[in-house]
Amino acid sequence: MIGTRASITLGELRSIQVLLLGDVTRPGSYTVSGLSTMTNALFAGGGVKTIGSLRNIALRRDGNTVSTLDLYDLLLRGDTRGDARLQSGDAIFVPPVGATLTVDGELRRPAIYELKNEQTVADLVALAGGLNANANRSAVKLERVVPNRGTTVEDVDLGGAEARTPVRDGDVLRVPPNLQQLENSV
Repeated sequence: MIGTRASITLGELRSIQVLLLGDVTRPGSYTVSGLSTMTNALFAGGGVKTIGSLRNIALRRDGNTVSTLDLYDLLLRGDTRGDARLQSGDAIFVPPVGATLTVDGELRRPAIYELKNEQTVADLVALAGGLNANANRSAVKLERVVPNRGTTVEDVDLGGAEARTPVRDGDVLRVPPNLQQLENSV
């Protein structure tokens, strides 16, 4: 453009040192780019171990927790708001996994989930991405370990008030498929 002055300066991007601690695959000190975030550092360290929490990863700076990352927000919802930018000397701590619950059967994402704010069967079904079209909503089974007594099985109808049944650590939610029979056909 006529009459416009531009000045450009190029410099090398600085690197910073961060610590990865707790239940990560390769804990230790890492040199990462000055523009790195918590997830970049976790990738550098090989990720979170199977016994590590995905919901409560702490970023500590000068002895204080400045941010907490819930990887479920990132992995299941694409929300990157909790992925804080790092500064030199930061420590990322991955604590042990918290309360877990297994979801199996006709759901979009059957898996073992770590509980945080999920309190009911309906919350858990939403966390697992919802039901498949072939799911039998009225024949859901909730298996629960009762200390010193064994396992109990409770029937849950997801179409009714039973969807608000509370869940707790160690539960297994099984969603069976619809019956394989044809009705009103020749």
